[in-house]
Amino acid sequence: MRRTLLLLAGIGILAVLLIPATGGASTGVAAQTAGGDTGELIARGKALYLQACASCHGPDPNGASQYPSTVPSLKDVGGAAAVDWAVRTGRMPWKSTVGPAIARGRSRFDAEDTQALDAYVGSAVGDAQLPQVDPAQGDIARGRQAYAQACSACHGMNGAGSALGGANIAPTLLDVKPLDVAEAIKIGPGQMPPGGGIPSYTPDDAQSIATVNDIAAYVQSLQTTPYNRGGLPIGGKGPVPEGFVAWIIGLGALVLVVRWLGGRT
Repeated sequence: MRRTLLLLAGIGILAVLLIPATGGASTGVAAQTAGGDTGELIARGKALYLQACASCHGPDPNGASQYPSTVPSLKDVGGAAAVDWAVRTGRMPWKSTVGPAIARGRSRFDAEDTQALDAYVGSAVGDAQLPQVDPAQGDIARGRQAYAQACSACHGMNGAGSALGGANIAPTLLDVKPLDVAEAIKIGPGQMPPGGGIPSYTPDDAQSIATVNDIAAYVQSLQTTPYNRGGLPIGGKGPVPEGFVAWIIGLGALVLVVRWLGGRT
């Protein structure tokens, strides 16, 4: 029994002494693996970029596009966040070099390929940051207020979206993910300004991250609890379409009343 206890004590002491060494070795291997994985990821992203993106955006993401008047250079659109937003939501690769690529669809790349494209383009243009977002940390009431100030003019308070005039459209937000919201705020796609209209926005600022979490929480709440104030929403397309519907119904009813009165006389 005494020998057994001494043996177990010796094994315990040896394990305690070896923990720092093995821990440091594991960390070093993990770091080397992560570095190797990053290099492989960027190389894979470059191959995918040359195959699927270079024909429009040019062979160098940091250079001019092949169609400067209609297709932007990727150095100007928001780095990895812009690539992730456009590719993950199926907006890119676009089927044409003309017209705004606003329609969401099924992504042509899986998650790993999208991550590889993010890494390559982000590394090439010097902006590999993807914004942080966690709607569980947000407050819906604060998010509603921030959304009303920064987003509702185009997307509507209920997130239904609307036409902005010309070929510009604010898409619906009723089927988007929190990361879509955060990335769109960071990059400012289309007519949307970078920062999404949030005062003093920077993607790594604590206050900005909190505001994005609040807005994402409010947008997420619209999926189950529509924000419809003022009666029948009529598709939630905003006051102008609703006004047209009101005029049509009102004029139609007035015509019917006039015809009824004319028939009586």
